[in-house]
Amino acid sequence: MGKRTIVLVVALILAAVSAFSVWRYLSTIEAEVRRDINEVRVYVATQDIETGTTGEEARPFIVESVALLEAVDPDLNGSIDILCLGENAREGEDPDPTVCQNNASDLDLVLNNNVAAGPITRGQMITTSMFVELALLNSAKLSDSIAQGRVAISVRPSEDSASGGFVRPGDRVNLLASASINLSGAISLLEDPELREIILGTVGQGGGGGQTPGIEGEEPSDPTADFAATLPSTVQFTQTVLQNVEVLAVGADTREQSLGLGLEPTGSEIVVLEVTPEQAEAIEFAKQFTSVTLSLLPNPEEFPYTEFEARGVLIEDLFDLLPRIQELFEPLEGLLGN
Repeated sequence: MGKRTIVLVVALILAAVSAFSVWRYLSTIEAEVRRDINEVRVYVATQDIETGTTGEEARPFIVESVALLEAVDPDLNGSIDILCLGENAREGEDPDPTVCQNNASDLDLVLNNNVAAGPITRGQMITTSMFVELALLNSAKLSDSIAQGRVAISVRPSEDSASGGFVRPGDRVNLLASASINLSGAISLLEDPELREIILGTVGQGGGGGQTPGIEGEEPSDPTADFAATLPSTVQFTQTVLQNVEVLAVGADTREQSLGLGLEPTGSEIVVLEVTPEQAEAIEFAKQFTSVTLSLLPNPEEFPYTEFEARGVLIEDLFDLLPRIQELFEPLEGLLGN
């Protein structure tokens, strides 16, 4: 056997010994780490299970699995209702009978003659409250979710008026109202000196309902009427009328029984808001006489909401309308010699 062959064989032997040593070392480290980890046997869903699915239909999609004890019972006081079959015993060790002793473990008892109370997602651990009697599911009422001193009232904005249809139960929104306000009645009142004096009293300087003497032979001037003639007959106005209102339900999706729609737009569904009775009156008025829009607010737990003084917006706030009109009439003024 040549020297090169001998060197190669020795190198292979040393590599094998080194690999074995590393494997033994890592195995020892893994065993020490796992010794400090408490695992329990639980049931998990292997696919999404819809609300109302019977226990018999859901049974094939529920299997045994392993989870950390802290995930099943974070406080280690047995208060969690996750089904737990006990400790996941290590090889050569007996399982601890006290682990999960306060948790239910009979899956058949949970599933038999019951239906899914809400959507169950793939990988979710099964709890005793996930399946209930059909009669109990059907008897659930939205009124049970309303806090004392509050009421529920609905609006049905279009999809684009409900933040693109992404409003969900539990979200918070601002309610904006837009309307065309008719000022013709007020203008008529200001233009008529007699009506103005009867209803408002004398307006302006001097008598005669605010009229001032003019040139002899001409009608006296009326500054109030002249001013009223410059006012528009209608005003387009938008204002935030309610702030930081909680959403109770969107269609069949409720705060207590979420359908888990995530970022799927819901379209122009009916949106139910939880508000005070006084706020409900304002919303009903807005529904009857204005166009309503809902603006979605960020998560209040991450970004607490700060209310602002809502003065409202006129068309002049959006456009430099008056200067633009003056520009349009400048050529006409030149033709007239003004």
